[in-house]
Amino acid sequence: MSVASEAYHLLSKAIYHYENENFEMAITLLDEAILLDPEIPEVHYWRGKVATHDLNQESLEVAIVELSEAIRLKPDYADAYFERGKVYIQKGEFEEAKKDLEKAIQLNPKLKEAYSLLAQIELVSGNDEKAMKYLEKVSHQEGDDRYYYSLGKIFYNAGKYQSAIEQFNKTIEKNKYFVDAYVYKAHALANLGNYQEAIENLKKAIILVPEEISYFIDMAKYYFEIGKQKAKEGNNIEAAENFIKGLQIDYNLKIEKQYIPVIMKAVKELLENKNYKEALELIDQLELIVKEPEYAEFKEEFNKLKKEVMKSLPLKDKIIKFVMDIYTK
Repeated sequence: MSVASEAYHLLSKAIYHYENENFEMAITLLDEAILLDPEIPEVHYWRGKVATHDLNQESLEVAIVELSEAIRLKPDYADAYFERGKVYIQKGEFEEAKKDLEKAIQLNPKLKEAYSLLAQIELVSGNDEKAMKYLEKVSHQEGDDRYYYSLGKIFYNAGKYQSAIEQFNKTIEKNKYFVDAYVYKAHALANLGNYQEAIENLKKAIILVPEEISYFIDMAKYYFEIGKQKAKEGNNIEAAENFIKGLQIDYNLKIEKQYIPVIMKAVKELLENKNYKEALELIDQLELIVKEPEYAEFKEEFNKLKKEVMKSLPLKDKIIKFVMDIYTK
């Protein structure tokens, strides 16, 4: 096997590992390939692609260098212009991004995502008409689900959340199984402060893709945001309930210290309303929270509250609590 053939063989293996998200192995193979033959543009292209997965400034600079070298070696490399344009967007250098993306579609008019990114740049700059002209290139059949989704993404990235929601609604009308439309609609709603509606949309996404952990993590965060809203309104019980819902989904979340007294007040209010079962459930959850070292300052107050709860319980509930404690210890 010739040196060039061996380099291409390594490149092929690197692409396989990249597509399977094994980026460390991919870059190792690309390093070997470039030592064998530094004049293969595709090797530099894929080294640039791998570098973009670390979104720090240094990695983005490496990506620019590698993609620029790919273009130097192959001046009509449309995909390299496209990828470099995406990196410039990540760096916030929109004029450079625009030049690269325009060059990419000049070389390959079928690069639909390039039109979407150009539309996004124009929309951020306030050039709505130009943005729409680019977007019309995304779909030959205006009005299909991809068209509306792409438009929704552009509005979302530009911070025009209500307009984005309208487009995601149209996407879902066309295709009720379009998972990303529910997800982005949820995030748009959350940016507008409509956290409960955001959660409902994430639940729909979870039904379609139950294995996606990020949907649960976002849902937990939104329950926390509702908790904060309810606390601000003075609704301690609903605030506490939402904090607990969030923790039950993602126990890695941390409640800000200012909200621990809110949960304690909720326990007292539940006792006053004789909602003993709910008070017990809340005190059990609160006990798990205050065990953490960062909440040590609340431990003494919590212990007093727990005694107050136990003292207020009817005899039957005290017995049930006692038995449950035995079996859970």
